[in-house]
Amino acid sequence: MKTNNIFTEKFLNLDSKLISDEISENGFFSFENALTNDFVDKILEDVKDCGLALNKNNIAGVYYKNGKQFFLTHMLAVSKKFFDYCTNLKIFDICDNYIGNQYRLKAIRYYENYGGQKMQWHSDNRVYEMDTVETSSGINTQTKGLIFLAYVTDVNDGEFQYIKGSHHWSKESDFNDYTVEYVNKNFASDIIGFKKKKGSIIIYNSHGVHRAKPSEDKKLIRKSLFMQVDKEINTSEPMLIKTEFVEKLDDKIKMYLGFGKKTGLELFPDTNLGTMPMNRKTLSKILAWLFWPMAKKLPGFFRKKILKIIKY
Repeated sequence: MKTNNIFTEKFLNLDSKLISDEISENGFFSFENALTNDFVDKILEDVKDCGLALNKNNIAGVYYKNGKQFFLTHMLAVSKKFFDYCTNLKIFDICDNYIGNQYRLKAIRYYENYGGQKMQWHSDNRVYEMDTVETSSGINTQTKGLIFLAYVTDVNDGEFQYIKGSHHWSKESDFNDYTVEYVNKNFASDIIGFKKKKGSIIIYNSHGVHRAKPSEDKKLIRKSLFMQVDKEINTSEPMLIKTEFVEKLDDKIKMYLGFGKKTGLELFPDTNLGTMPMNRKTLSKILAWLFWPMAKKLPGFFRKKILKIIKY
C-alpha cells in the first residue's frame, strides 16, 4: 500500500472525486506521467526475469492470438512493485469514489500487443466461466467496475481507443463485441485515441467499448499493465500471490484480493501450444532442449560456445 516511487506527485495530488466525475460523464479519465520512471523500469525488469519458459516449474509468460499478444498474468506473484501498485492508497481512493466501499480485484496482467493484430471493439464487463471460455462468448454483467490501463512504453501507434460515452448505452446490450462497420457508422465521431508516453494511465468504465487500434507495423510492440476492479466480490480470475509482498492484511485487503472467497472465473487468456508462435524467443527454448544433451558431453570451451548460441 505504499505510495512512494510508484505514482508521481502530480497524479497523487489529483482529486479522486474529480477523476470519478469525469469517468461518470465520458467513461474515461487519462493522465500523462502518472507513473514514475523507476516504477516502469522495475516492472519491465520483473517481466524480463520471468520471460518465457518450457517445462520450468515457475511462473512465466505465454503467447496468445497466434503470437500476436504476450501475457504475464500472475504479476502479483513475481513483482513487488506491481503488488504495491495494485494495492496503492490512490487506487483505493479512486475506487471508493467511483464504485463504493466494496470491490474486488477481478483480473490483472502485463501484456504486449504486436503489429498486425486485429482487435475487435468490445467491452470488459464480460466474464468467462468454465463453460464459456471455449466459445469466447462470455457472460455479460451489469456490475459496476473500473479498468486501470497503464503504458510502460511510449505508444505512438496501435494505441488504445475508446468510444466516448459508450458506458451509457452498452449496458443495454446483451453482447460485448461490436463490428468495425457498426462503430464507424454510428460512433465514428466519438472515438478517442490515446497516443501517450510511457507512464501514462487511462482509467475507464468496464462497460465502455474500446480496442487497440490495428497497426500494420510488424515491429510494433505496445507494452501495458491491465487491472480490473469491480463491485462483485464473489468472483474473480484465479490469482497467485507471493505472500512476502503482503505487508498489511486488514479486512479491506482481504476483500480486495479475495482471501477466503471463490474465484469462479476462467483465467484469461486460455493458451496452449497452438497459440505459441515460432519466433526467436520460442526457437531458442526449443533449440536449447534439442542440443543441451549433446552440448553437455562436449569439452568446456565448445560447451560454453554452444550454450551461448542457443542461450540455454
